[in-house]
Amino acid sequence: MNGKYSNIEAGRLPADANCPGRGLGYAPVAVAVVPSAGDWTMVGTDDRMRYCMRQLVDRYGFPPAGAAGIVGNLWAESAILPNRIEGSSPSTPMRAKNFAGVTTNFAAAQIMDRKSPHQGPKLPGVGLAQWTSPSRRSGLFRHVYNGSPLGADVLLNMDAQLDYLDHELRTSYPGVHQVLSSPVVSVEAASDEVVYNYEVPGAILGGHSKLPRADARVQTVFKQRRSPSNRALTAYQSGGGPAGPATFEPFPGESFFDTGRKSPIIAAMHHRLVAEGCNRYQSSVNADVWGPGDVKSYAAWQEKLGFEGDDVNGIPGKTSWDTLQVPNV
Repeated sequence: MNGKYSNIEAGRLPADANCPGRGLGYAPVAVAVVPSAGDWTMVGTDDRMRYCMRQLVDRYGFPPAGAAGIVGNLWAESAILPNRIEGSSPSTPMRAKNFAGVTTNFAAAQIMDRKSPHQGPKLPGVGLAQWTSPSRRSGLFRHVYNGSPLGADVLLNMDAQLDYLDHELRTSYPGVHQVLSSPVVSVEAASDEVVYNYEVPGAILGGHSKLPRADARVQTVFKQRRSPSNRALTAYQSGGGPAGPATFEPFPGESFFDTGRKSPIIAAMHHRLVAEGCNRYQSSVNADVWGPGDVKSYAAWQEKLGFEGDDVNGIPGKTSWDTLQVPNV
């Protein structure tokens, strides 16, 4: 075991915990729209957008266009994943490089307690808006929601982060809040305002100062972020409520995958691996029987997820299985 992702597939990290409790594994069974503390990687983009839109419109009073400008920027920053850390991928939002350059699966407490140059993720960005500066980052973890600060658990709570965002807009960015709250604001104007005066990504900076709005580089960023903002408004306007439970097979346990096992679950897994570009099968004959082709193909999936060493063994573990999203049979 090389230490990078040791024991992730074995189920000894919080992400694979089968018992309730705080930490990386604190999430309900995946549904199309889950409660605010849950595994949002298992929720579709439009559903994540719609959820945030409804919160911002119904709870905080933003007009739909203003809310869409916020949500489109959140998508650009974090893919609307509250536990996303800078440098991670959407499928593994709490896994990124540490200060030694080693890709690591971090717990929420490790992310909160990040200290340069030795402890936690190398890059500071965290949460829906990728809060980065020390004051805004620490403000997230200190934010009082429903009467108490959540600390590290704020990373697992969509609602609390939206509340912190609204608090920031009202107290520290009143000009941005005024623009977003206007009943006549357009999606484009709202999106531009959020990226230019609230998010302020490096792409719109020249040295330590913001480039003029008319600068071609700024206009490029505006254009990039208007697209998801318009998508957020469309998702909201399309209506639709939370769907039922996601139709994915739960992890059947490591012992399920023994040579010769025949099951429609294995056939469904086979087709998902092929769809993910991890086809190492000699043929599709007996696709419902666990065999050497499944081991090789599943190992390719583990490698695609970033596992290394002994964790690339071709035997499904809960983390990789849940990420594969095998359809329910």
